[in-house]
Amino acid sequence: MSRSVLVTGAANGIGSATAQLFLDQGDRVSGLDTAEQEIAASESYLPIDFDPLSEESQRAAVERAVQHGGGLDVVVTHKFEGSSTPFADLGLDEWEHLIQVNLRGAMLTIKAALPHLGDGSAIVITSSIAGRRYSSVMGPHYTVARYGLIGLCRHLAAELAGTGIRVNVICPGPPDTPQMWEVTSEEQRQAIASAVPTRRLVSGRDVAEAAVFLAGSDARHMHGAVLDVNGGLY
Repeated sequence: MSRSVLVTGAANGIGSATAQLFLDQGDRVSGLDTAEQEIAASESYLPIDFDPLSEESQRAAVERAVQHGGGLDVVVTHKFEGSSTPFADLGLDEWEHLIQVNLRGAMLTIKAALPHLGDGSAIVITSSIAGRRYSSVMGPHYTVARYGLIGLCRHLAAELAGTGIRVNVICPGPPDTPQMWEVTSEEQRQAIASAVPTRRLVSGRDVAEAAVFLAGSDARHMHGAVLDVNGGLY
């Protein structure tokens, strides 16, 4: 049975891979982002430009997704920004901006989507291994935001108890994605991969498969869970 799925941060990398895998499952997908998207518009896929920091833009984007899908069954929040600025050099404006995009953005997406979700629906929040320990690549503001997303998941799981709406969070390890390429060299990525027990970085497909699993009936008793997809790196 086809579902209506909303994915934020769908332009490329993990978000694009997640949107594509839901499409491959036969679902109707709306992909939200601020950049040009890799997946072309079609009868099954609706790319939507949105402002993650605007409550009005988020509501409008969710309404378009609901119209496209004939309802809403699954929400995956992946939109994020990263920055490698160390704490000693970090200005307040940069700190607040990144916290806003990563935390406020996910909150606004879920808040706008919640009235459209019902029994059997699922919310999947993307955090990071940085939310389990720290980021070896990004700055402290990124780590703080990723911890906050786990807290958001845990709190929502308690608030939504009994509604039939499940919420879980994924923590990917260091990824092999365009965002990672922007802040690391090939040599740095090889060094990071060598520290992972599986000896490779996380692929978009790795995380996408976890998201599809958490959104499906096989994960029907998973609620408030933190699912690590990190190749054994702790």
